[in-house]
Amino acid sequence: MPNSNIALEPSATSLAGAQTSSAAEPQFALSPQREKAIRIIKVLLFSASIIPAIVTGAIAYHQGYFETFHFLLLALGLFIGQAGGDYLYYYGTNFHTDQRDAHTKIFAGWRPFFADNLFKDEQTLVAGILCLVLDALIGIYFTYKIGYEILLFALLGGLVAIFFTPLMLRGYKEVVIFITFGPLSMMGVYYALHPSFNLVPLVMSLPVACFVTVVAYLKGARYELREEAGRSFVIKLNNSVIKSLLMAGYLVLIAGVAMQILPMLTLLGLLSIPFAISVVRTVEGQRSEVHEYLWATVRSIAVLITFGVLVSIGFIMT
Repeated sequence: MPNSNIALEPSATSLAGAQTSSAAEPQFALSPQREKAIRIIKVLLFSASIIPAIVTGAIAYHQGYFETFHFLLLALGLFIGQAGGDYLYYYGTNFHTDQRDAHTKIFAGWRPFFADNLFKDEQTLVAGILCLVLDALIGIYFTYKIGYEILLFALLGGLVAIFFTPLMLRGYKEVVIFITFGPLSMMGVYYALHPSFNLVPLVMSLPVACFVTVVAYLKGARYELREEAGRSFVIKLNNSVIKSLLMAGYLVLIAGVAMQILPMLTLLGLLSIPFAISVVRTVEGQRSEVHEYLWATVRSIAVLITFGVLVSIGFIMT
């Protein structure tokens, strides 16, 4: 399938001369629409850690193993882990000036939460380490409560946060995100709530992983420089990747219900399909403005959130 080309707005043309070195402060003029979309995406991206926690909590509730304090502590741990990874990612890419980093493209000017008001860019390394320390304390608590086996999940999560940047720069971003925010997060939370292996959270983690990865793929889109009535930047996307991930997510849900692994009411998650269709239509277009592409990214996050909330309701109501 041919790739679609999405043209960037003229305000982004200053990116052509960006270098990997020096500037910690991005020199980009963002249009109001683009800036608004990026701000919304920055907030909603934390659904990548919150939704796996919510869905797993709903599974535990459905099975009779839910404990409120432990669930909240685990959700906080995933949230802190994602924040810590963001800080280390920002620091490791020279404050998103490394030309191998997608944030120097569409998401130019992106900075983690609090990096623009509470502390300087150079302090994001310390902030990332502090987040990992807090997560380690949560891991120690659950080790005391349920045993040393939980340390495996905590260790793997910590390693992902530490090594995500070099893995991303080598082209493994989507694979790492699929595993981390799908099976690793959900199986880890489930094990902490009920120390045993269960097929339900594993199967349910696959659609969640697919939809989180769609967001990551869109957010990491690359561009090519082309001449079209003057100099312009364009994005080339492999639409088949986005379509395949979206279809796989819904097919796994349907298969899980058909095989009686998942409750029938989890099919409520199919109500998120209109958002998925909207995403596909946008990236399939021959030409789209950058702000349209960014709003497609917002809608891909809406797929994840609505799917996660609806399947959670399905588990709780069953």
